[in-house]
Amino acid sequence: QKIVSEKITKTQIPGMAAAIIYKDSIYYNVAGTISNESKEPISEKTLFHIASNTKAFTSFLAFQCIEKGQLNLESKFFDVLPELKSEQNKAFHHITLKELLSHQAQIQPFTAGNEINQIKITKQSLTDQRREFATQVLNLPNVEKGTYSNAGYVLAAMMIEKAENKPFEDVLAMYLKSNNWEYSFGFPNKKDTKNAWGHWMENNKLVALDPNHFYKLPEYMLPAGDLSMNIKDYSQWLFQHIQGLQNKEVNNPYQIMHYQQKDMSYGWGNAVQNGQKLSFHDGSTGTYYTHAILLPEQQIGITIFANAADDAHVAAIYELQQELLAHLKTIVDGHNRKP
Repeated sequence: QKIVSEKITKTQIPGMAAAIIYKDSIYYNVAGTISNESKEPISEKTLFHIASNTKAFTSFLAFQCIEKGQLNLESKFFDVLPELKSEQNKAFHHITLKELLSHQAQIQPFTAGNEINQIKITKQSLTDQRREFATQVLNLPNVEKGTYSNAGYVLAAMMIEKAENKPFEDVLAMYLKSNNWEYSFGFPNKKDTKNAWGHWMENNKLVALDPNHFYKLPEYMLPAGDLSMNIKDYSQWLFQHIQGLQNKEVNNPYQIMHYQQKDMSYGWGNAVQNGQKLSFHDGSTGTYYTHAILLPEQQIGITIFANAADDAHVAAIYELQQELLAHLKTIVDGHNRKP
């Protein structure tokens, strides 16, 4: 609590939540308020927007389809959705689920508002909107392999929808509810004003975005980054991955998700540091920030939520990560036991 509270005071981030996962235990703390205009304190149930960290959930749902035999990593997008195939998009005729989930499909990124605004959406249902989106995206020029792509994850979600024969939102909601996890789709203060409000800088001042603010992500892009969760439940999700990664078999789905592809696998980035594997992902829409890092060989995980994402705030989040890891090491080494 002391570490997180000091970081709030030093950086003027309105609200934060942080968790340490160590072996079979999860420790979390919260500090600050839901916005810089409110006295409502952050609690363990306060929802924060996790942005692109949603991609790990989309990847996980794809692997559930694989486990059920509905898809495989080599499934081609146009084999699953042949009605969208045309001569205009022949550059993408052979893209696979594997390539979409690992950002290797050469799909344009759609990580900025000006890209999203060029798409014309007329349909009502989110499934139909994704089809409209895909039709337009797949007629654009391809980009370099490895280009981080929100659009690619929308296409991957369409494959999941077809396999499950239900909207992606329903598939994700069923999984979250099966774990009794609280969530919202979209910015969380639009669901309940007692959840965390996002902030951005205007004229060198940190401004809270109220629930009626115009800024939001298109709902059809949920699979790429529009889920909100609280620190307690998100930590349980990370714990599940750490536990899954204890199985070192190469055909273990968790090993495949995190480490089959170097640097960026399926919903997770990865690296080797000091001879040990680690996986990670950050998510931000510029108004919230989520950081998650897993060190499975040590059975350690760290995650941090913030309701501000300016450069100085992001730097503070990474400082906090190092301070939490150092604190954990002190406890473990000092007492020769787990915390």
